[in-house]
Amino acid sequence: MKPAEVERLLEPTLSHAGFKLDKIQDAAIYGDRPAWAVYYRGQECKLQICWSARDGGTDLMLAPLDAPNEFSWLNRSKKWQFMLLLADAHDALTTPALDADDEHVTSWLGALFQVHLEAARNARLSRAIR
Repeated sequence: MKPAEVERLLEPTLSHAGFKLDKIQDAAIYGDRPAWAVYYRGQECKLQICWSARDGGTDLMLAPLDAPNEFSWLNRSKKWQFMLLLADAHDALTTPALDADDEHVTSWLGALFQVHLEAARNARLSRAIR
């Protein structure tokens, strides 16, 4: 899966939720292996969709607006948080098989985003207030 393809397929969903593309980092390295990230800016927080060959998966991350656009697993700023770990929402979504095509995986990511965003955003904001 390529970051530009993720952006193309998820743009309608993310735009509807108030996120605008900030940057595509398509040539990152994590653990000496290829990685990429796509960064979005919303009114209350930033969103990162990232992938690494080392970890073999795609993650959704949230951060405050002042967070740098840095690859999340490196997270030197300590501002990026895994969206699904922040959210107390539960879903019945089935993780795509390893051989699933990009469109199926991207559709699943969009569904995860829709189910978990509000709870994750609220949890992140409540932690920031403490």
